[in-house]
Amino acid sequence: MIRDKEESEFKVCEGYTEEERREIRKSQRKLRNEIPDLDVDEARNKNNQIFKKVAYIREAVLDSENVDEIAKKAASKVDQLIQVPRYDADRIVSKLIEACQVKKGNGNSFFNWHALGVQAGICFNAAPSNVSFLNGPLLDGKEELHVKQRAKRPRLQISEEEKNAKEERPEDIQGHTKRGADQLSAVEQNIIDVSTALEKKVNRRYIAHKKKLKEKYGSREKIPSKVAKKLKKHNGACAVELLFNPKSFTQTVENMFHYSFLVKKGTAQLDVREPKVVDEGLELDGGPIARYSTEDQMQSQPPPRQAIVSLTMKDWRDMIRAYDVKKSDVPHREGSIHEKRTSRK
Repeated sequence: MIRDKEESEFKVCEGYTEEERREIRKSQRKLRNEIPDLDVDEARNKNNQIFKKVAYIREAVLDSENVDEIAKKAASKVDQLIQVPRYDADRIVSKLIEACQVKKGNGNSFFNWHALGVQAGICFNAAPSNVSFLNGPLLDGKEELHVKQRAKRPRLQISEEEKNAKEERPEDIQGHTKRGADQLSAVEQNIIDVSTALEKKVNRRYIAHKKKLKEKYGSREKIPSKVAKKLKKHNGACAVELLFNPKSFTQTVENMFHYSFLVKKGTAQLDVREPKVVDEGLELDGGPIARYSTEDQMQSQPPPRQAIVSLTMKDWRDMIRAYDVKKSDVPHREGSIHEKRTSRK
């Protein structure tokens, strides 16, 4: 698409054209070359004046490079102001080797650590005053050192009754310290309940639809195979009616979480579909649909996919109201504190 010259030269942020931006970059590069010859304050002020015109990343990159150069120059200036003795570690080591190296007649040599210790000890040939450590103050050998004797701990007197007492073991609380092979945790039991409720609900809906087709065509054998296959292919149940508990928001979340384990295992599926017309007078509901997997589907599973679902308490109430859920297909678990709180609201 060809535009006029005036239209192609469109103005960017704050009225800058490409020519104006080019001039900004030119002044930034010029300042970059002048920084070694300028004072730190002067270079900083000039860079700040140019920065007021910067509105794009390209110019901002050049500005950051100038700031980095100014910072290096300021650091070198500060470094020059520090007037302290400096020592080169490599040079000190080489000088020590020259001074303390002892050569033997057979050509071998060794480092005289004793001589180094004598020379270094001259600098520390006095005990510092008013200094104490964890093990007491530093002594010059004239003070008499008194070592405190630790008192012996008295032995406990054990009575004959305590000697003859038998060791007691903690009481085994059922469900905490030991679990039988036939006992399941609450999570495992709820996953089984969700799986059972899914199978019952899907089969119940399938039988109801099959019965409706049987009444229309007179018998099961007279149902067209195309209609029967379509019904079997799109067999499923409403996931909201299956998993949503109108008495407890918490148990609804738990049901959805435990259903995800069945999906991950491959024994259950969760889809969102449009309303499907199986036959004249028979339309399957749309929305979130739950179904269990057949043996063929379990053997040819697609690659696993993960989805994050957000469900607030308001969403929970709205969906229960929209789908008119009176009772959850997954059995309600009595005695939940959260169930009492959410049911009151």
